[in-house]
Amino acid sequence: MNNWHAKSIDSIFKELNTSEKGLRADDAQKRIREKGENILTKEKKTSALHVLLSQFKSSVIYILLFAAIVSYSTGEMPEFFVVSFIILIVILLGFFQEYKASKEMEALKNLTPKMTKVLREGKPIEVMTKDITLGDIIHLERGNLVPADMRIIQCNNLHVDESAMTGESVPVTKTERIIKEGVPLAEMSNMLFAGTQVTNGNAVCVVVKTGKETELGKISTNISEIKDEATPLQKRVDKLGKQISYGVVAICVLVFFIGLWRGESIVGILLLSIAVAVAGIPESMPPTIAVTLAYGVKNMAKKNAIIKRLPAVETLGTCTVICSDKTGTLTQNKMVIEKIITFDSEFDVTGSGFDPKGLFLMEGKKISPDKHKTLSKVFEIGVLCNNADIKEVKGEWSIDGEPTEGALIVMAKKAGMDKLDMYTISPRIKEHPFDADRKCMSTVHRVAKKEMVYSKGAPELLLRKANYYFRNGEIKRLTKDVSEKILAKNMEYASKGMRVLGLAFKEHKSKKYEIEHVESDLVFVGLVAMRDPPEPNAKESVNICRQAGIKVVMITGDNKITAEAIAKDLGICAEGDTVIEGSELDKLNDDNFLKIIDSIHVYARATPKHKLRIVETLQKKGHIVAMTGDGVNDAPALKKADIGIAMGKRGTDVAKEAAEMVLVDDNFSTIAGAVKEGRTIYTNIRKSLYYELTTSISEVILILIAVIIGMSPPLTALMVLFLNLVTGDLPALGLTVEKSPKNIMLQKPRSPKESIINEYLMLKIAQIVPIFVLGTLIMYMVELVVKAGGVPKAQTIAFITMIAFELFHVFNAKSWDETAFTWDSLKNIFLNGGVIYSVLFVYLVIYFPPAHRLFEIVPLSAVEILLIVAVASSVLFYNEIQKAILNTEISEREKMAINQA
Repeated sequence: MNNWHAKSIDSIFKELNTSEKGLRADDAQKRIREKGENILTKEKKTSALHVLLSQFKSSVIYILLFAAIVSYSTGEMPEFFVVSFIILIVILLGFFQEYKASKEMEALKNLTPKMTKVLREGKPIEVMTKDITLGDIIHLERGNLVPADMRIIQCNNLHVDESAMTGESVPVTKTERIIKEGVPLAEMSNMLFAGTQVTNGNAVCVVVKTGKETELGKISTNISEIKDEATPLQKRVDKLGKQISYGVVAICVLVFFIGLWRGESIVGILLLSIAVAVAGIPESMPPTIAVTLAYGVKNMAKKNAIIKRLPAVETLGTCTVICSDKTGTLTQNKMVIEKIITFDSEFDVTGSGFDPKGLFLMEGKKISPDKHKTLSKVFEIGVLCNNADIKEVKGEWSIDGEPTEGALIVMAKKAGMDKLDMYTISPRIKEHPFDADRKCMSTVHRVAKKEMVYSKGAPELLLRKANYYFRNGEIKRLTKDVSEKILAKNMEYASKGMRVLGLAFKEHKSKKYEIEHVESDLVFVGLVAMRDPPEPNAKESVNICRQAGIKVVMITGDNKITAEAIAKDLGICAEGDTVIEGSELDKLNDDNFLKIIDSIHVYARATPKHKLRIVETLQKKGHIVAMTGDGVNDAPALKKADIGIAMGKRGTDVAKEAAEMVLVDDNFSTIAGAVKEGRTIYTNIRKSLYYELTTSISEVILILIAVIIGMSPPLTALMVLFLNLVTGDLPALGLTVEKSPKNIMLQKPRSPKESIINEYLMLKIAQIVPIFVLGTLIMYMVELVVKAGGVPKAQTIAFITMIAFELFHVFNAKSWDETAFTWDSLKNIFLNGGVIYSVLFVYLVIYFPPAHRLFEIVPLSAVEILLIVAVASSVLFYNEIQKAILNTEISEREKMAINQA
């Protein structure tokens, strides 16, 4: 920070070679040339060509390219065109889904205003924001965005919304006083930071940092330094693709040498290698995964979650920790008064956000506020000692002014009191704005023929200025006991993380309007306690995440008391759980932080660097991290996280562009639904892979057996392509839209290190492949050897048998943990449609002359078809018997466990 906050204005002027009159025009231009424009570092855009070429970085694509080249070289044009078409589809799917130019820096630029009022040579002028430079004198007023980092020279009732930068939910009161060294950014009350907004008052400031040197610029640099990392799904699929590729290459080499040993021609060996390569690679795997993810994206969009990159959909299903910003994410970012404490009683105020509809309750019972004199006085003070207002635009209520003052207007509006009407009846004569020393605000109004003072501020300070208190419509002398009781209430609600304001009034009989005359002999009326409340469904969503084995961590710029109170309210932490402040985190080295990070539930007073460090350390611990947020301060962590989640309504452009998912409704509960969708997607991908790999492995083994024993392969390369892409792909696509299992959100997150094809799935595949291979091989050998039907007829038998095995096996994949013989198995119309279309395609291939000439097969009789169906159905019955035995064993174990208990 260069400690600008700890220096006097004179020393800053001297260091920057400027004055209260500002810079000379020529001096300003010289500084801009030397120091650069007030813009953030531009990030190099990712070109469309780069995105397109990146799609080729897949071992599956490499194998397919090899197959296409060999097919072309050997004159097998049908195979060449089919494989090339597959490659084109896979490449284009990935390209169109992932081509999004990186706009983080452009979004950051949008946070700064285009024109700014500056003082040059003593004259106020407007210049382009990019032309602001060090030493410029800037005038700011309510509504202005801050264009650079600045030190305040003088200010009047200045309040700044820094929530996008620090996470602090309440606008910060600013001062021109010197601040001691060593304080965190959130406590530098004499500094203004680029990208924040003035909510009240005005100020004259001197620019001390511009462009990438500002706090906003540092965030920009952090974002540009963070590299995009592959999602867990991408890593798993890539690993699986490599494993399959290595296996296929090894088998192709084996086939090649066996062919040479047998004295076959090079062309013949290469054609056989194509068949092995095509059989070993599940060509439908990339498009199936892409379609599964795209379908998930569509579903999530309907549920208000926009996904920017396909593989990011599944990442949510694997996450083990959600790091959530508090303000505007877990909470509403709306200050709401929930309690009124008077000397008569305590009142609850209901309602949501800034909507001026709600009830007033005393001891849980509805009351009419106009019948309580003390409440009426609370509303009167709240409205008249106030500079904010509320407005409704398209059914949405918002605050024009400071949120704390807006909360008072909303409260009064709920009681039927209108600000405009009250100001008409009671015009303002004098105002003493809030300042950091007095910690209160007072106004003087003409009410009927009297002058009245209305004050609000810190209860403990306001009580010192009061000699009386208001109870049941009567003014009474304030005693020490009464003061202590109301201060105890102040402490009670402050300890719950609420912001508490004291309210007071008096009849002003003096014509002197100085502070010491206005703010003396006050009548203390009571307290209002307000907070930024949790989102309505946030607590339930946190609980759902916990049941799913996901830890929710809250990271905020708010103070420790407020952060802990909200976290306990939401169920993020309990009594005794670890809550740590940013200053404490700074004292921990990386090793010590790594040891305790799993025990920390809440981080208070956190800066952007803290958030980034938290995400990085969690990832080192092996966690899959999701990070939610809406502010500029969240952007680096959003980009570094395995999946960044930005808020759609309140989120800054920076956060949205850095994130991979945007919540349209800003609702934390949408995340729970997204996690469920992510887990469902992963389950459906595994079902598809189980189905496809069983066929691919069976095909390779069939061809390999044929090569080893020296007979013609049961399947040609074109037949294998048909198996993998037509009869294999259509039902596989049906598996991608399977509904979520009932208990999916009660399961713990998968291990990040778990392969997409784990031991359980490999065992299931290993049990089914022999049935595929033996059934097909027996049918092929019987036709070729026993019946001497010739190679074309035998290959046709093997081809149709393998297809039949596939179509029965798809129901095994659909219901791998429960029986397939239920009505639920018929509810997936896409799966059923895929099976029907596959049967129709098979019929055309067998009985449509041009098709069976292309595939070099012969038509089969009805008896032969029925025999094939009977043999192939064995795979379904085998699996059903196995599941029945397994489920019976599980039930017996559960009964034994219950009996033992």
